[in-house]
Amino acid sequence: MKPDQFLAFAQVLPEPMLLVTSAGEIVAANPAAAKLFSKTSQAMIGQNFSELVSDSPEKVINYLQICAQSRQMILGAFTIQKSQGEEITCRSQGAVVQPRSPQTPAINLLRLEKRTTSEFVVLNQKIHALSQEIKQRQRIEAELVQSNANLQQTLIKLQNALESVQTEKMSGLGQLVAGIAHEINNPISFIHGNLSYAAQYCDDLLKLIHLYQQEYPHPSQVIQQEIEALELEFLQEDLTKIIQSMQTGSKRVAEIVQSLRNFSRLDEAKFKLVDIHEGLEATLMILQGRLQSMSHKIAVIREYSELPLTYCSPCQINQVFMNILNNAIDALEEAENLRFHTTESASSALIQNHPSQIWIRTEQISDRYIAIRIRDNGKGIPTEIRDQIFNPFFSTKPIGKGTGLGLSISFQIIESHNGRINMISEPDLGTEFTIELPIVEEQDYKES
Repeated sequence: MKPDQFLAFAQVLPEPMLLVTSAGEIVAANPAAAKLFSKTSQAMIGQNFSELVSDSPEKVINYLQICAQSRQMILGAFTIQKSQGEEITCRSQGAVVQPRSPQTPAINLLRLEKRTTSEFVVLNQKIHALSQEIKQRQRIEAELVQSNANLQQTLIKLQNALESVQTEKMSGLGQLVAGIAHEINNPISFIHGNLSYAAQYCDDLLKLIHLYQQEYPHPSQVIQQEIEALELEFLQEDLTKIIQSMQTGSKRVAEIVQSLRNFSRLDEAKFKLVDIHEGLEATLMILQGRLQSMSHKIAVIREYSELPLTYCSPCQINQVFMNILNNAIDALEEAENLRFHTTESASSALIQNHPSQIWIRTEQISDRYIAIRIRDNGKGIPTEIRDQIFNPFFSTKPIGKGTGLGLSISFQIIESHNGRINMISEPDLGTEFTIELPIVEEQDYKES
């Protein structure tokens, strides 16, 4: 309300009326108010209302602030000091005109009425009681804010502690894996290296036996009986197969050892240019036992695209792959357990029509980003909890099976790499996690 609008409205009213800011400054006064204070309306503009009353300035300002906070002009009482020394007790009431902006103070439309001393005392008591109530509420609100802040700090400390435990757990796993890989590597290298010589020696001995058979086509009775007892023809054929199987097995063990070393990455720099596919394959190798432990093995479908080397912490990224793939396996195990509650024929049909599968797809989505998508065909995540899956300590698993930190830590790891992780899920169709990681050009890597 502008002063001229107020004066046009209040000019004809017999009651004294003022426009006062929440700080006490008089903006406008009608003739009745000027007469009450024995001043002109113009002379009152700019004065503080507390200067015109005999009550303490703190009481006046406190009253006006209470009105502004409560968004209404509550009843109040003041003692007016007239120029002749006469004191008049008045009751104030009116309305609060809301400011145009937070920077503009609220304007109080103050109407003054003369009242008796007893009414003045009652009003003062009401104002004091209301003021005390407001102060009490403000104190309680401040205590609640402080309590919430303390709880938030406690939660952060607990989260950091559990994350440290989880990180230490993964570090311990990496050290264990690296130790196993080192211990296996030496003997398997010895075996794998000597198998080629053993195969050559067997070939030489078999050639010698063939040569003897050609030179002495009619062996003695004793030799003939020994040949039949040993099943020489079968032995010659099967020995070659055994050597080949041993070579294949030792090569496979060597590949497993290499995958274990790739997964642990303990002897490498924290951040480096890496092949993302190596990390995925190393993680799948670690999880091979879980993938094959179900009554019907989980099929892993790889859809790898050609990717550039990515500058990241391979140990941390492998931890993200481990967490997401473990969750996918858990979801597929839960879906299979639900199938067992159906009849045998129905269960068999469900498994045949809905085999457990995990899809891993990689692609370069722009000049700056690659994407890794991991999808399962489990039961999916219910709509009502999808917004909570990255929250610390949130878990849908039974007590003791999950900490609720796997996805939260994964989210933080990807964020620390300036990447993004998202999830989409559909009931009974499965869940897909998408990890987007930035590509660091080779020159940027060298500069860093």
